[in-house]
Amino acid sequence: MTADNLLSTKLHIPQARANLVTRSRLVARLAEGVRLGRRLTLVCAPAGFGKTTLIRAWAGAVERQVAWLSLDEGDNDAARFLRYVMAALTQADDRVALRANAVVPNAVVPNAVVPNAVGQALLGASLPASPQELLTALIRLINDVAETGAHLLLVLDDYHLIGDLAVHDLVAFLLANGPPGLHVVIGTREDPPLPLARMRARDQVTEIRENTLRFTPEEAAAFLNQTMSLGLSSTSTASLSARTEGWITGLQLAGLALRPLGGAADKFVAAFAGDDRYIVDYLMAEVMEREPEPVRSFMRQTSILDRLSAPLCGTLTGRDDSQATLEHLESANLFLVPLDNRREWYRYHVLFAQVLRLTLTAQERVELHQKAATWFAAHGPDELATRHTRLAAETSAAASATRRRGVVTNASMAQPLVEPLSERELEVLRLIADGLSNAEIAARLVIAQGTVKRHINNLYGKLGVQSRTQALVRARELGLL
Repeated sequence: MTADNLLSTKLHIPQARANLVTRSRLVARLAEGVRLGRRLTLVCAPAGFGKTTLIRAWAGAVERQVAWLSLDEGDNDAARFLRYVMAALTQADDRVALRANAVVPNAVVPNAVVPNAVGQALLGASLPASPQELLTALIRLINDVAETGAHLLLVLDDYHLIGDLAVHDLVAFLLANGPPGLHVVIGTREDPPLPLARMRARDQVTEIRENTLRFTPEEAAAFLNQTMSLGLSSTSTASLSARTEGWITGLQLAGLALRPLGGAADKFVAAFAGDDRYIVDYLMAEVMEREPEPVRSFMRQTSILDRLSAPLCGTLTGRDDSQATLEHLESANLFLVPLDNRREWYRYHVLFAQVLRLTLTAQERVELHQKAATWFAAHGPDELATRHTRLAAETSAAASATRRRGVVTNASMAQPLVEPLSERELEVLRLIADGLSNAEIAARLVIAQGTVKRHINNLYGKLGVQSRTQALVRARELGLL
């Protein structure tokens, strides 16, 4: 990889949106970490909580040069990663550029010829980048940045996309041995495998997490009425803030749905829930489809619960790895909230749980509520056993009423649609109901992903829906599943 092969936009600080909500309390907390000489700022939360926006706001106010690197999956290569870090630091401070040539001669000059082994390894030439070569290059870079006396912020955004242990090792080394003037900022959806416990013990890390990033009711009102120019009443903004639990993207998606409604906004707000198509599509694309099938299945089966524990989840799923799965969901920031310090009880974000429940059939819901009722009857409290027993009965009665209305229950019979679904479309529909992604459906049916998308678009048109979850709800109403 030569200098010409570096994608310069990965090094650009993202543009700030107009009329952003000022979050002075969080910016002050980030600034305090630098003032106290901490080595790392970790901003860690699920998708859509404003991590990048907050870091961008802070970077624009800090009295330091900012080296920004937006990571992607291609950076799971230690040599490429280190090359981009070098380029980001070089772009932030010209003095680093001069020193960088000591690490990779003429590294910042396009079409440069790099004669030494470390330089060839870093730039992707014929020599492989061994761990020792990469470490040597990083040590030289650290020494040279230290000699400049530069005070820099190195921002590594979207760090959750990094899975290569060699890259993590380089970052851990940089955090342990970086020069006093270098402060590292990591934006991520999940905790990185770095020595965070040790850094906490030494007061070397500032952490901003989901609970801190949630909009307060006042911030939510400012976002909806100033940033999105909706002009909602205080009652409506308070209601949306409570329903979204301060989830910024949830508020934004609700705002998008509100824009065309005009005077009907208050009515929409009163009914706003996880079945809104904007919420459904976002969570399906950004969260659900990225997880392996066993994790998706676990989340679906446990979504009927208001409180989750490993033994309870084990009863519902029949799995013996529930504690490990819950810990994975929490560490991966998959909208799971711990309810105690012992990590025994959790709950899902309310909108996320509602989306998950939409993917369950009536029979699945009945069986899961019955299992939950049995568990609570044995372990307490009794009121939850009674509640799940009632929900099982109500769900079963509603399903029976639907069948009595004469809805077709066999998809091979005449479908109650103007244009019936083809056999292939029915196959795709069933696989969607099983929670498979487009790629997994394509592999299962041995067809191209483009063909899967075409079948799904046909499904949407025939069913009169706009999202996967709406398609499943409609198909169940029609007895197609």
